[in-house]
Amino acid sequence: MTNNDKMRNRFRAVLLGCARGDALGMPVEGWKREQILKYTSGKGITDFIEPIIVRNGAGEIISEDEYGKLKYWTKDFKKGEWTDDTILTMALAESIVAMKGLDLNDIAKRQLREYQIRKRPDGTVFGGFGPTTMKSFENINNGISPYNSGVIGGPGNGPAMKMHPIGMYMAATLDLIPGLRYAELVGKITHLDPRSVASGTIQAFAIYNLLYENPSRKEFVKSIRQFSSWNEVPVTKKYALHERGTLNERIEWISNNMDAETDEAHRYLKSNSLVFCSYPFALFMFQKFWNEPLKGLIETVNYGGDCDTT
Repeated sequence: MTNNDKMRNRFRAVLLGCARGDALGMPVEGWKREQILKYTSGKGITDFIEPIIVRNGAGEIISEDEYGKLKYWTKDFKKGEWTDDTILTMALAESIVAMKGLDLNDIAKRQLREYQIRKRPDGTVFGGFGPTTMKSFENINNGISPYNSGVIGGPGNGPAMKMHPIGMYMAATLDLIPGLRYAELVGKITHLDPRSVASGTIQAFAIYNLLYENPSRKEFVKSIRQFSSWNEVPVTKKYALHERGTLNERIEWISNNMDAETDEAHRYLKSNSLVFCSYPFALFMFQKFWNEPLKGLIETVNYGGDCDTT
C-alpha cells in the first residue's frame, strides 16, 4: 500500500468513525449510563440497535425511571441510522468537494437543504436537529446571510460535531490559517456561544493535527491544550450558563489527568449536551483509548449523555 493509499484510508476513517459513533449512540441519546445498562440487560451498546422504547405492562411508554427522565428524541429512527451530526458533516464535506475549497454560502445552502428535506407537515424535523441549529437555519431560509444567521442559544455541540471535513481539508492543502478561520465561520452559521464556536475550531485543528502531524498521544494532548488556551474567548453574562466555566478549564484538566480512571473523568467532565462537558469528555476518551479506538468508541457511547455526538 502506497503512502497515498494509507492517507486515503485515514481520511475515510474520519468520516466512517463519525457516522458509526453517531449511529451507535443514536438509540440512547440523552440517557444516563445507568439507564443504558439497565435496559440492555447490563451489556450496554455494542452494535447498532433500534431506539430503545421502555413500556409498562399496559404498553404505555415510560417517561421516567429511578435514574431520571427517559428521553426518546430518536424514537422514529431505525437501526443504524445517523443523526444531524453526520447529516451536516456530510453536507460540509460535499460542499468542499464540489467547490474545490471553502465557500460559506454553498456550505450553508447544502446544510439548509438537508434540514428542509427532513421537515414534516407538523413543523417538526426528522434527524435530531437541536433548537439553536433549527432557529439558525430558519434565519437562512428567511433570507439572512450565513454570516449573520447564528443565534445565542445554549452552549451546544453543533460546531464540533460537524467540523471533521475542515480538518481534512487543512491536512490535504496545508491551508491552516484560512481553514481555521472558516471553521469559526461555519460554527457561527448556527451557534454564537463562544464555547460552541471554540469547540468547532479545536475539532478542526485536532483532525488536522492527527492526519498531518501524526502525533503521539502526549503530543496530541499538549497541542490541543495549547490551541485551546490560544483560541477561547471569555464567556460573559449574556451567554447561558456562563458561570459553569469554559472548554479551556476542562481541557487543561485532561492534560493534567491523562491517565485518570474513566469514571473519575466522567464525574468531573460529564457527557451531557453542554459543549463544555461533552466535548472535553470525548477528547479525554479519545486519548485514554489511544491504542484501542474501537473499544474507546463503545465505552464513550455507554457513558450516555449526548452519546450520538461524543
